[in-house]
Amino acid sequence: MTVLEGFAGAGGLSEGARMIGLAPTLGYEINTDACRTARAAGHARVQADVRALDPARLADAEGWISGPPCPTYAASGKRTGRTDYATILAAVPRLADTRHPRRTLDRVAAEVADPRTALVLQTLDLALDAPNLRWLVAEQVPAVAGIWQEFAAELAACHRWDACTVLTLRADDFGAATRRTRVFLIATRDGAPDLTGLPYRARWDCNRFGPGPTDRPFNPLTPFPLTSMAAALGWPPGVRVNTRGNRRTPGGNEFPADRPALSLTGNGARTWYRTDLGPVAGRLTDRQAGRLQTFPPGYPWHGSRSSRFQRIADAVPPVMAAAVLGAVTRRPWQSAVWQRLAEVYGHTRPATPHIRPCLDMPSTPQLDLFTLPTLAEGRAA
Repeated sequence: MTVLEGFAGAGGLSEGARMIGLAPTLGYEINTDACRTARAAGHARVQADVRALDPARLADAEGWISGPPCPTYAASGKRTGRTDYATILAAVPRLADTRHPRRTLDRVAAEVADPRTALVLQTLDLALDAPNLRWLVAEQVPAVAGIWQEFAAELAACHRWDACTVLTLRADDFGAATRRTRVFLIATRDGAPDLTGLPYRARWDCNRFGPGPTDRPFNPLTPFPLTSMAAALGWPPGVRVNTRGNRRTPGGNEFPADRPALSLTGNGARTWYRTDLGPVAGRLTDRQAGRLQTFPPGYPWHGSRSSRFQRIADAVPPVMAAAVLGAVTRRPWQSAVWQRLAEVYGHTRPATPHIRPCLDMPSTPQLDLFTLPTLAEGRAA
């Protein structure tokens, strides 16, 4: 296998790789239900702790895909990762400079409130020490963008990675029926990847050659259709989804299904139900939740209901994974995304490309305060 996956889960990134014809990936995953699901779907899995991998022995690996767990960083979790953010940032140069990475990783895991917070560092460990890696893709929740930037700066400045980018993407911009947002770290050793056509919401570049770290304007346009939750699941117009039972919060406990669904969480989505059918008949199924994420309708989810929904919520939507992996490996990906949208939602690719604005994006690019004229310059003009 030339492409390895860490924290591979039930197959979101594996599905994306398969969609674009990337060589079969070999995934390492510790969760039993995730491994059973992935294997039943045809994805290779080794049930093992990623921390047991020895990067120096991975001489055949050309690509490294990493999806470390996000509960300690996610807004829906306890957010202890945010409390320990500075500890993780400080660990990046320590890990990059040490001859004993295992000791450093163990030390950091002992310093943070939850050991899972330190698992993001496994992405950097493999990137630094796997001898023949040519590219890597890692994903996380938006809160980890600063950590990915620190990784990117280290790789570009000190470890001969040509191009490093941190991209913020949202699934509904790729036609998925969910507004899941993910931040990707992309690094390549053979020139820059082709990011043309990716509808990114934020982009930060840090390259080995050329100018220093650069924030780029967002790309507010996408060629993919907007898919509502109702359309994805074959529901009639006007349906509302209850997310919290009778519990009331400032944000309410319902949303309309006539738009892309909220981002799915393991504990949250398994309690969603259609208000017109009630909490029993209208309860969201695992197959429906997987479809919102653009998994095929018959994807073989394993485990209890709670476990299945957690596996679905942990996964990267395959259409988004295919786009990123295609861009990094310079493989055509738009046709693969359209094919999956046709399979899951029945969308037809138009003969003439139709470009639409991404949902909830500002209509004008964000101003860069450092490029605005000073008061004196304005008066002179």
